[in-house]
Amino acid sequence: MNGGCMCGAVRYATDGAPFVVGHCHCESCRRHCGAGVGTLVGFKADQVIFSGKQRHIYASSPDVSRAFCNECGTPLTWEGDGGDIGPIIEIHIGTFDNPHVLVPTSHAFYNERLPWVDVPEQLPRFEGFPDDSPILQHGPTGTSSTDA
Repeated sequence: MNGGCMCGAVRYATDGAPFVVGHCHCESCRRHCGAGVGTLVGFKADQVIFSGKQRHIYASSPDVSRAFCNECGTPLTWEGDGGDIGPIIEIHIGTFDNPHVLVPTSHAFYNERLPWVDVPEQLPRFEGFPDDSPILQHGPTGTSSTDA
């Protein structure tokens, strides 16, 4: 899958399937993408190759970087330690050339969501990252994991 920033200065290509396609409700992702929720597609770092102009990196917190295009300002990635799988790059879904083929499977940091953001589907909502935190519920607020 390929993608890039709005002006086309920074491009990327991915190799292989992502390990996650999910919505993130944490404050950092919301601020980075400028929206009520961020939707990211995660790959091992060695699955992503960037081309064109160099992306600019902002160290947003210890061991976490976020990249953007210095030409048009498009937010591109969340980059950090993926634990057992090694370094990871999560790419904002809206920057893919064909984002419609990528379907989210979960919500991360659901307890940090803005109260007016709730998607009426039955995906699991996690307290933190899906791989290492409990499921808070399935479906929108007002339903519990036992309702799914």
